[in-house]
Amino acid sequence: MTSKSDVKKLVEAETKRLGFTMKLANGRWEITNPDNGRTGTIPLQAMGRGLDNYRREIRSLLHDHPTKPSPMVAATDPATEKDDSMPRDTWWSVEALLAAAFANGLRPYVSGGILHTPGPVEAKPFADMLHARETEVIPYLTKLAATATTTPEGDTDMPKTGETANATRTKPRDIAADSEALWGLLRDAARDQGDKQLTNGGVVGVQWVGALADIIKAACPDWDAIHEKEVRQYLNRTEHTRCHRPRATPPVWWIALEWNDGGLTITKTTPKPKPDPRTVAAAVNAKTTTPAPAPEPAAPAATGGAALQALIAFERTVRQVEAERDDAIRDRDEARAERDKAVRDLGDLRGELNQVTLERDQAQAELTTINALFERLTGGKK
Repeated sequence: MTSKSDVKKLVEAETKRLGFTMKLANGRWEITNPDNGRTGTIPLQAMGRGLDNYRREIRSLLHDHPTKPSPMVAATDPATEKDDSMPRDTWWSVEALLAAAFANGLRPYVSGGILHTPGPVEAKPFADMLHARETEVIPYLTKLAATATTTPEGDTDMPKTGETANATRTKPRDIAADSEALWGLLRDAARDQGDKQLTNGGVVGVQWVGALADIIKAACPDWDAIHEKEVRQYLNRTEHTRCHRPRATPPVWWIALEWNDGGLTITKTTPKPKPDPRTVAAAVNAKTTTPAPAPEPAAPAATGGAALQALIAFERTVRQVEAERDDAIRDRDEARAERDKAVRDLGDLRGELNQVTLERDQAQAELTTINALFERLTGGKK
């Protein structure tokens, strides 16, 4: 985890060198290029290669908007006669805009009618342009996905936008390393709150109060929803984090004192490819006396259909309900243990009270005897 001072030094050095201006706004550094008016925001902290990404993002403000037409195009393209008040991305068609997004590392897809644009942080301008034109981009991507899975044999496949661009694949993220970095950030946050002890199934840890999603959004803005889910699952399964009070505002978390991967490994299976219909037909013709083997089920489309997305959402809900149920059971067991301890303490107190009462009665009896003896010795005179 990179400290805030390192990010501040980087922002100050780059803005001074490039002649930009910087200010703190809404918990982020806001950088402005006075020459072209472009602005960008940088979080106060960074993880992994965050500093390199921030440096590239600041330098990108040197250039005009990536969709601004060159002087040659502006002189010949009749589209340049549009009103200058229109957004710059309207100079491009939807297909050209998607091709540029793929070429810059974005992987846009539609899921549940919502546009998702995972990719590197330096490609954020293209993601913003895609979201600004969702009404055009979503139908286009949906049509591409449907055509890719339903094109009949013999017809010419419609080329995908990703095939027309030199798409660059980003390096796969290390889930274990990102999980350890996020745990370190939560451990520091718990330390800032006083390192209040909290047990989880008999294991001593520390308490942290806050929203985990806010921490991830501030420190890891380049994580997509899938990677964030995998990191959170890794921390949960290796017993490094546990939400003790999910319904509290803000939630209360248990954080492990030390890092231990717990021997957990993450594996991903690759679905089998869909068999070629021509191969299946040739096998049927060659073996007319024996029934043809049933073709294997086709792998689901990358974007997933509505039924698949509904199933995934249902599974996510079930897991959330199970986690809340486990938390409730844990809370109930802790309450019962505290109640039993209180009952035992009350029994001990009653025993001690009975003993004190007995000793008091004995002392009073002895005092009465002594007083009677004293009266006999003194003849009843005090």
